[in-house]
Amino acid sequence: MTVKKKLGIIGGMGSRAGACFLQKIIDYSPATSDQEFLEIIYHNNAAIPDRTRAIVYNEPSPIDAILRSVDLFNRNGIEVITLGCITSYYYYRQITEHTSAYVINPLHLIFESIKEDYAGALRIGILATTGTINSGLFHQELGSNGLDIITLSHHDQENLFMRSVYMKNGFKSAHISQEARDLMKRSIDKLSEQQVDLIIGGCTEVSVAISPDVVDFPYIDTLDLLAKRTVDYCYNLEKINYLKEWIRK
Repeated sequence: MTVKKKLGIIGGMGSRAGACFLQKIIDYSPATSDQEFLEIIYHNNAAIPDRTRAIVYNEPSPIDAILRSVDLFNRNGIEVITLGCITSYYYYRQITEHTSAYVINPLHLIFESIKEDYAGALRIGILATTGTINSGLFHQELGSNGLDIITLSHHDQENLFMRSVYMKNGFKSAHISQEARDLMKRSIDKLSEQQVDLIIGGCTEVSVAISPDVVDFPYIDTLDLLAKRTVDYCYNLEKINYLKEWIRK
């Protein structure tokens, strides 16, 4: 097997989502023995301030705490970094300026996935935190390529999706209630009712709630896509060659 790259994962945003991502990395790895798995430093950095509250309400920025993880990786020769929170990629430039490791950005992967697997999809529904939506991360990446970005109404965004994530026993909790699961499903139903061609699960908590293999409509799980492409890149597999274009950006 070819020489593998050392991977650093910043988790804790939330902890369950980060663990979900780590499990996906293991599941998608082409390893047949202990020694063939990737060398990974997983930092469950639960001290990182909330990204949505920083972006929407100007509360404390998470960047210093994120860079604490990056410093840990820099000291240990990590070559590739990923983050277990889509909203945190709002700080992508600041992160890349702080390390020589390659930081894989899932926003850079989404358009390629749409072109390859969902050609003709124009109305793209985004299920993500208010921080991600307000920051325009998906709007910038996909809107600039001629796609229409569809989101939930303000009422449904806050009272269905965000509530399912942040409520007591929501998807950021250690124990997830049936009420939270029902609210998440209703938010997906509401988005699909807007005649979208494709839904993107643009929040890592969506990945906790929904398994891509049980969705019966066109759907991209951003965390799942990031895990697959991270494995490809760390194992130096041919199909990830197009990422070299993003490295130069």
